[in-house]
Amino acid sequence: MAESAQSRRSALWTLGWMAAGAAGLWRFLTPRGIAGRGSAARAVVPSSAIPASGALVLPHQGVAIAREDTGLVALDLACTHLGCTVSANANGFACPCHGSRFDCGGKRLAGPAADGLRRLAVGEVDGIVRVADATQHVEGASTARARDLESRRA
Repeated sequence: MAESAQSRRSALWTLGWMAAGAAGLWRFLTPRGIAGRGSAARAVVPSSAIPASGALVLPHQGVAIAREDTGLVALDLACTHLGCTVSANANGFACPCHGSRFDCGGKRLAGPAADGLRRLAVGEVDGIVRVADATQHVEGASTARARDLESRRA
């Protein structure tokens, strides 16, 4: 039987380095929470930072926060067509990828997107506004879904 060119020790050493490289690649490619590990909040801002008219756009967090007659509203800046990040303009929001347009409340105006921008859970406690994904609970949240559930209970 011919002797192998690689020893068992060097094969194990190579496998170890490959495993370490795969772990590093996995860590690099796996998305992390936007507001940091262990934090349920997608964005945290002081209430005074949100203008009375218009919206506070946080592109790094992918969130826009605005004041409406019913209270605060937070919109996910991911286009509902293919997930591109929409940009704010004077008339609302526009997707730079395929031209979808949305009004200031996130309602679809034009383009290939079938739905409006996704509304996120938003709450204000002690002058601090916290925004979370729709699936997360936020203390002091006043989303349309929460109002709907409260009206059904009454």
